[in-house]
Amino acid sequence: MSLRDRMVRSLFVALAVGLGWGIRGDFGHSIGAMYPGAALGLAVAFVSGQRALYRWMPILAALSAMGIGSGGTMSYGLLHGYAQSDTFLNYAYGFLTLFLQGSAWGTFGGALIGLMLERKPLRTSEWLGLLGSVFVGGWVVSLVVVNFLGFQINPPRNNISIVFMGAAIGQLIWLALNKKSDGLRGAVLGYLGFGLGMAGGRLIGNLSNALQGVYGYQINHWNVMEVSCGMIGGFMFCFGMVNRSYPEPSEDSNIRLASFYGILTVLGFLPLWHRLARIQPEEKLASWSETLATEGWDGPDQLAQLVLMMINGVCILGFVGVAVWSFLHFRRNQRWPAFPVLWLSFTMLLFQNLNALYFFKAPRTNEINMHTVFWVMLALMIGYVGFARPNSVMNHRHDTEGDRERFPWFGWIATGILGMALIVFLAGFINGETTMGSANTRWPDWSWRDGPFPGR
Repeated sequence: MSLRDRMVRSLFVALAVGLGWGIRGDFGHSIGAMYPGAALGLAVAFVSGQRALYRWMPILAALSAMGIGSGGTMSYGLLHGYAQSDTFLNYAYGFLTLFLQGSAWGTFGGALIGLMLERKPLRTSEWLGLLGSVFVGGWVVSLVVVNFLGFQINPPRNNISIVFMGAAIGQLIWLALNKKSDGLRGAVLGYLGFGLGMAGGRLIGNLSNALQGVYGYQINHWNVMEVSCGMIGGFMFCFGMVNRSYPEPSEDSNIRLASFYGILTVLGFLPLWHRLARIQPEEKLASWSETLATEGWDGPDQLAQLVLMMINGVCILGFVGVAVWSFLHFRRNQRWPAFPVLWLSFTMLLFQNLNALYFFKAPRTNEINMHTVFWVMLALMIGYVGFARPNSVMNHRHDTEGDRERFPWFGWIATGILGMALIVFLAGFINGETTMGSANTRWPDWSWRDGPFPGR
């Protein structure tokens, strides 16, 4: 696979995961993070062009959704605030902790994708060993950092992100010691990709704030950060995983059953879960009615009820997608491998737009509406599917043990180190008063709202 081909395929994955992460920001927590996780598994399987990954697609998407979704329990708002400050120690700390937290967010989903694609399926004892290493790693690091050293990562918030960082280390050690090369590859790519994605996305969000002050437009810098995080993480993960062949799943009936559960979870339950957990009718109807009245709509109460009905309709569309994908998957019809990722992206974008009343608000002058950007991203995904039609360039033999070890560890690790150094360096030029709408500081005890930094 040529470098250009890998980059183009990776850009599609970047769009899919970036769109998912941007929409995720409206819903938050684990349920929100499951969507970009699922998009990662679907998009990587599609752009591979490999028949084997088309058949693995439902399981990869469901596992990736659960792995990345688990990170939604971490608290990270204050860390983004530190990265917006204008003192070196504070913003360097912010970007470093964001890298570590983004890494802990991405590595579990990446590892699960890689482990499912190992030449030899993991035994039950190995899964238990991996799970134990994850729990032990999280417990030990939390015990040392929080209990013994007394360090709080983002007071007064919780320290669960330290647990996740330790769990990520425990997972990496287990994968390396047990020579799970594909699992380790996926874990490292998820670690570096989403670590740089979270830190780099924050820097791009800071830049968007700085440019607003110069050019006078408005944009949601949190959406900018979230989209950038997903795009960087998705691109790096795909770039490192797509250029190799993978084995087909077995004909075991358990695989077929797991595939059905994966399809049901990804296309059906994800939108429904968002509806049940994030749309509380009494609160939403009152909020929507107030907004619609402000926008000048007649009968805002009735229109709010219509919005709720349309969101319920989107959930039904999700289960229509389940039926179509199940028909295609179990009949081995592989002519529409992009269907799942496009259907999930469309239904979740429609869900998010209805919830945000995007179709009912007049455009604002001098504003870049990120909801419109989301539709552009989906259009680019559809354009890629229509024109690129990625085919497999791999031969049908399985890689040998020697081939499987050819992973440029030094290059990827160097990319992570240099990438973080560049992010911190550029922050010294980008960060300032216009980037600090929600800045936090720890060293020294000073707030930008108090005026110029002491001594300046």
